[in-house]
Amino acid sequence: MESNYAKRERMSGAINALSLSPEGNSVVVAGREILKILSINKTEITETLNLRAGSHFNLNYSSNDVKWGNNATKQKVATAATNGAIILWDLNKIGRKAERVITEHTRAVNRICFQPDNGNILLSASQDGTMKCWDFRDPKNGARYRFEGKSESVRDVQFNPVSMYEFAAAFETGTIQKWDMRNPKALYDRKVSAHNGPCLTVDWHPNGKLVASGGRDKTIKVWDMTADSRRPLYTIRTMASVSRIQWRPGFENEIASCALLTDSRIHIWDIRRPHIAKYTFDEHDTTPTGFMWRNSSELLSVSKDKWFIRQNIAGAYRPFDLLKRNGMGWNVQGDIVFSIDKSSRNLFVDENLITKPINGSPKNWKRLGTKTASEEDVIQYVPPQTCGIVHMPLFDFEAFSVFADNYIISSENVAVACDINGELAWKMGRYRTAQTWKIIAMFYSDEPVEADVEESIQESFSFDMDRSTTDDDDEEDDRSSFKVHEEILEDISQSSEGDIDSLNTGTSSHVHTMTSSFNLRLPWKHESVVMELLNYYTEQGDVQMCVTLYLVLEKYLNIDNERIEDWFTAYIDLLHRFKLWSTATAIIKACKVQNVRERNENATTINIACNTCFKLVNGTSSGSWACDKCHKLLNSCTICHQTVRGLYVWCQGCNHGGHLSHMKDWFADEQQCATGCGHACVLQPLLSSLPLDEE
Repeated sequence: MESNYAKRERMSGAINALSLSPEGNSVVVAGREILKILSINKTEITETLNLRAGSHFNLNYSSNDVKWGNNATKQKVATAATNGAIILWDLNKIGRKAERVITEHTRAVNRICFQPDNGNILLSASQDGTMKCWDFRDPKNGARYRFEGKSESVRDVQFNPVSMYEFAAAFETGTIQKWDMRNPKALYDRKVSAHNGPCLTVDWHPNGKLVASGGRDKTIKVWDMTADSRRPLYTIRTMASVSRIQWRPGFENEIASCALLTDSRIHIWDIRRPHIAKYTFDEHDTTPTGFMWRNSSELLSVSKDKWFIRQNIAGAYRPFDLLKRNGMGWNVQGDIVFSIDKSSRNLFVDENLITKPINGSPKNWKRLGTKTASEEDVIQYVPPQTCGIVHMPLFDFEAFSVFADNYIISSENVAVACDINGELAWKMGRYRTAQTWKIIAMFYSDEPVEADVEESIQESFSFDMDRSTTDDDDEEDDRSSFKVHEEILEDISQSSEGDIDSLNTGTSSHVHTMTSSFNLRLPWKHESVVMELLNYYTEQGDVQMCVTLYLVLEKYLNIDNERIEDWFTAYIDLLHRFKLWSTATAIIKACKVQNVRERNENATTINIACNTCFKLVNGTSSGSWACDKCHKLLNSCTICHQTVRGLYVWCQGCNHGGHLSHMKDWFADEQQCATGCGHACVLQPLLSSLPLDEE
C-alpha cells in the first residue's frame, strides 16, 4: 500500500537484484526476464530505459546479480547470468546496449563487484568455486587474475572500501576468506570458519576492519579481520536464513538484513543489542531478493513479488516499542522472579552505559582486571534492569514430595491406608488433611454394622425375657416391650437412611431411650460426602489429594474417566517437575484410564546423562562410551579407570562405581569410596549377593 514513507513501482517480472547509480538518482533492476533503469525523485519512480528491449530470449540475459559502475564506467552496468556469462552494458550506446560478453565461468555467477575507486576492475564469484578479476581497460577478454577458494562454490565477494586491493569472499562451506589482489599466486591471507552451513553473504564495514557475514544457520556475525581471534565480535540470531546484509551508512553499529526464505521483512539491527531488531520494514509480499541504502534514511528493495519499493526509516516500525518493560515468572518451589526495565524508551542503546576502551592499557591488563580495546568490542549492551527473587509460600513442595514418596495408594485395605496417610499428614503439619483421612477411615472401616444392630437388639430382648420370668406382675409391660423391639427391628430393616428419628412408632420417646442403651450403629451411604471432599480438593487445586483419595477408594467410587484423566494428568505433570520419576511411573501404572496408561507404553528408551558434565548422552544403536560434550569416558571404573562394558555397580550417594569384581575387592577392606571423595559407600549388601563379573 502506498504511503508517505514508501513509494512502489510494479515491474513486469520477478526481480533478483538492484544497484544504485553513483549519483543516487537512478537504479538498475535485474531478473530472469527484466533489466531496466528507473529514475528516482522525491515524488515518483519512473522507468527510463529497458535494456532488453528488442532482444530475443537468451540465457545471457537471465541475471542473478547486477552492479552499476563508477568513475570511468559510471555509464555502464554489469550483469551476472545464470549460465556463467558476465555482460557489460553501455547506457550511452545507440541501439543494443550490450557491449561485451564474458563467458569464462563454467557455472552460474552468483555475485559481481566493482572496485570502489576504479570502475574498470570487476570481481566475480561463481558456482564453479573460482573468483576472477577483469580489467576492462585490457583489450583482451581474458581474466586478469584467478583465485581458487578450494570450495564447491563462492556465494559472495566484496571489495574492502578502505584498502582497494583486499576483498572478502563467502563460501558454500561456511567459511570467509580474505584475499589480497597484489598476491594473486599466493593463498588467501586469512580464513575463518564462520557458519554451520553455507555462508551466503558478506559486507565490509566502512572502517575497512570489520566484516559482517550471514549464513543459512540463521546468524549474522561480525569479524575483526585485523585480529587473530577466530571468534566473532558480535552474533545476531535471526528467525530465518540470511541472504543479504549491508551496513547502514552513517551508523557504524547498524546493519540491515533480509531472509532467504519464510520472512518477507527487512530488519535493521544494532550489533550492540543483537537480540531484537531496531527497525523493521514489512512492505513486500514475499522474501526480498535484494536491497540497498540510498542514504542513511532511505532503503531501496526488490523482490520476486515484482515490486520495487523505496521506503524511509521513518515509516518502519520498531519492535522495541512492542516489548513489555517488566517480566515475572515462578518455579515449582514457589519462588517468583521479577525484572523491571529502567532504560529510557527513547534510546535503543544508552551510550552512557557502555564502558569505553581504556587508552594506554598496560600489557598485563589481564592481571589487573582491565580490558583492551579489542576485548571491549565483544561486550554487548545490557539494558539496565532491577531483578529480584521472592519466595511465596503458595505451595509446600517439601510436603508434596514427602506425600508423593510415602502415601499409600492401594485400595486393598482402606482403613489401614487411611490411618497411615493420616499419620503422615499429621507429622507434616497438614492437620486438615489428616482429619480427612481419619474421617474416611471411619466411613470405610470393616466393622459389620447390621450385625451389631441385631446383636444389640437380641441382648436387650433376652434381658426383657428374664424380667418376665421373675416378675409376673409386669407381664403386660414385657409384652409391650417385646412389641416395641419387633417394631424397631422391622423399621430398621425397612429404613434406607438409618435415621432413628424416622421411625414412626407410637412410643417415640421410649424408643430413643432404648436405642441409646442398644448402642446402635446404623449404616448410611458415604458417596455424597466423599464426592464433596473431592470437589473441595479440586477447587483448591490439590490434585495430589484427589488422585490419592481416588486410588484408595477406587472400588467404592464411580467417577467419569474425563475427570479422572484431568486429575492424573495434572498430578503426573507436577511429579515430573519435581523429578519424582518413580512415583509418577507408579501413579501411571495404577490408573485405569487408557490415555494415562499409554504414557508408560509409548517408548522403552532410557536416556542417560554424563556423570561429569550431566549432558544428555546421544548414543548410537551400538552404545556410547564417551560423552559428546566433555569427551570423557562414561561409567569408568574408579579402580582401573576403564569403561565398564557390562555389569556396572555404583554408589547412589557419590555416583562412583566400577567393575563388580574390583568393587568387591576394594570394599572387602575399605569403607570409603576409592576415588578419595570421602563418601562412605554402602555397597556391601549388594556385592555379597551378586556373582563376580570380570567384564
